[in-house]
Amino acid sequence: MPVISQQPPSIEVKQALGGKETPSLMSQSPMATEDSVENINKEKLANIKRMMRTYVDGALREKDQGNLTRYNELVSLLMTDPSSEEAPPLVKLYTWVVVLSESVSSLDKTCAALVDALLHIDWATRDNTFASTFIQFLQNLVSAHSFYTRAVIDSLIGGLHYRLRMPSHAKVPRSAVYDRTHEALRSVLRIIPTAVDLLYTSVVNRVPHLRHNSAVQATYISNILRILEYMPHLQRQILALCIQQMVKIDSHIQIELDELEEDVDFETYDLSLDGDYESDASDDETDDENNFSDDEFDEEDEDEPVEKKTSESRQVRFIKSMVRKLDAMMVLVLRYLSNYAINATSEERSHMYKTLLNLFDQQIVMTLKSRYTQFLLFYFSSLEVNVFPEHFIKHLFDSMNDTSRPGIIRIACAAYISSYVARAKVLDSDGVQSAMNTLCNWCYAYLDQLDDAMLRPDPIKHDMFYAVMQAIMYIFCFRWRDLVMQDNDFDAQEDDDEESQSNAPENDALDKVPMIVIGNGTRKWCRGLRNIGVLLQSKLNPLKVCSPMVVQQFAKIASETDLVYVHAMLENNKNVYISGVTAGASDGSRGKHILATVQSFFPFDPYNLKSSQHFIHDIYFEWIADDDDEDEDESSDDENESDEEEQAMEQGLSAMSISPVAPQFMSLS
Repeated sequence: MPVISQQPPSIEVKQALGGKETPSLMSQSPMATEDSVENINKEKLANIKRMMRTYVDGALREKDQGNLTRYNELVSLLMTDPSSEEAPPLVKLYTWVVVLSESVSSLDKTCAALVDALLHIDWATRDNTFASTFIQFLQNLVSAHSFYTRAVIDSLIGGLHYRLRMPSHAKVPRSAVYDRTHEALRSVLRIIPTAVDLLYTSVVNRVPHLRHNSAVQATYISNILRILEYMPHLQRQILALCIQQMVKIDSHIQIELDELEEDVDFETYDLSLDGDYESDASDDETDDENNFSDDEFDEEDEDEPVEKKTSESRQVRFIKSMVRKLDAMMVLVLRYLSNYAINATSEERSHMYKTLLNLFDQQIVMTLKSRYTQFLLFYFSSLEVNVFPEHFIKHLFDSMNDTSRPGIIRIACAAYISSYVARAKVLDSDGVQSAMNTLCNWCYAYLDQLDDAMLRPDPIKHDMFYAVMQAIMYIFCFRWRDLVMQDNDFDAQEDDDEESQSNAPENDALDKVPMIVIGNGTRKWCRGLRNIGVLLQSKLNPLKVCSPMVVQQFAKIASETDLVYVHAMLENNKNVYISGVTAGASDGSRGKHILATVQSFFPFDPYNLKSSQHFIHDIYFEWIADDDDEDEDESSDDENESDEEEQAMEQGLSAMSISPVAPQFMSLS
């Protein structure tokens, strides 16, 4: 590639090119000071064009002969900052683009420096005539020389990033700049359809670093999703990039929140692509976000606690900044999915669902620190209520039972089942009962295959059993009303009770002391719950190992609804010690790791991202406190204290997280 001369252009060259040091030419060409080529006199423009063609043709001819003087000076002037006094006037810039577009066949590989200089022109901010002329130049360039396609596409993808400041010469807002860039991309890809791989590579390479603010993140997500309008076969790859970026940010939010003692109120963030955003906290005194080091975002350190290098107030601002990023990105992706579903056929919606499910398996379920990104699938599954929810639950059951998968992933799938069934409002009573029956039957079968020597509480050996038992109790707390069967349905299943009983373990799996009392039958429960006492009273003692918050709330509701009474066993468990389970244990054993995972992972906890919340609100089952069976007499101090405890438990189930776990216990390693 020719080396660009470092010496400034000569006076003669500047006079020929219309530079600032050409008073005679400038006085003869008043249109050179115009800020829009649409206002230029056509006759005078034609004269300038003839002069520039002579100069450009001569520069290219001399370059081929080994004299690079005029060629390098042309490149140098094209690369000049538009705000500089040395920058060529707009009319000269426009004329060069026109001339070189018509002489594009001469721009072989030896002209790479000149082409690169042309691609650096800030064309998309200019008037319509300039922009359309430049797009025509790009089309001519890739048509004549396909080897420039990579550089052209990379330049255009760079134009899809957020522009912190629009230049003073800009004739259009940011949104119009992006419109023009997409128009150019679309036209280039129509000419070179095989450039789709180059397009995707450039999109990947241009993904913003996590430290960049919400405007940068959201603008890029918005623009790469828009690429799917004319490159739909990149749908999976583009969505994968979006989800990958969102999971990273989502996980960092969780790590920071786990370290922070105070609660953080999330804020609404309405992003306008035409607005000016110097930082996420534009109303703050400083741009704190951009002062964080790259080390805090290194992927290899994501499972380690972030060092507290800042004050707590700054950490809160950092968390809010990350939340705004994720919220803005969730709005954009959810909006894309919503618009896609409206205009798609049933077959296309099914394809999108399978794409999201595949990305869920590859990126989301692999981390236990994601709190919001999984709601993309939660939302999309609600768009085909008779197909997607049932399939999603079945998929999770299949993954949970796949012994070739890591144990921590199987546990995560159990948590996803419980959280989805508990929270998905689109799931009807039949769906809730089916999931509960499957979970209970899994536990009955698990106990049945254990011999007496293995019937000991052990959070390591029986981690899956405890995860599934917690799922059963968690679902019951939220959806017990859906687990009560109508008389007709109950009578139709009575003949199946013997089969259900046959799945239960032998009596030696039960404690000899009757600590659990079966309810009095005031309600007719679904099949899986009819022998629930067998599971709760087994020697594996799930009531001791599972989340205390879930267990206590289950005990309360199970008693009030006459399912079972487990308070005696809970009282007895206060004197029971199980390694890794006793409160206050400080060892870092795998047992504690598994226990923390079982107790603390509720992937569809309440959705608190304010701007995107409206997508989830109507399909989300909120916690309902049941006061129907409460005693109305609250006069005594004891009763008031009891009410406060119950309220605390109910708040725990409806809160953002039941029991936040330290990040080192959420590792997949």
